[in-house]
Amino acid sequence: MTATTATKSARTSKNGRAGEVELAREVEGLREDLAALTERFSSVSDLGLRTARDFTREKGDEAFRRGEAAYEEISAHASELERKAANSIREHPLQALGIAAGVGFLAALLTRR
Repeated sequence: MTATTATKSARTSKNGRAGEVELAREVEGLREDLAALTERFSSVSDLGLRTARDFTREKGDEAFRRGEAAYEEISAHASELERKAANSIREHPLQALGIAAGVGFLAALLTRR
């Protein structure tokens, strides 16, 4: 090997190592960027899950309150109808007895078939 070839070989070797070191630095930087992005997406998705969970809980509570209000309203209405029926039966006992007998007779006819 000549001196010139040996010098070129040494430069190439030094440049090759320098390129490898630079490439290793870039790969390490990319790994750090990827780790940072992964952490960022994880925190964003956690925030989204918390937001969705809070929204669902809020809507569930609202639906529960509406259900309770509707139940109370229906219960009050049923109690009012029951009170009116009891008053009507007290005022017109024979008419109530006749209606009950007629309904019973119709129910018997319908279930016999």
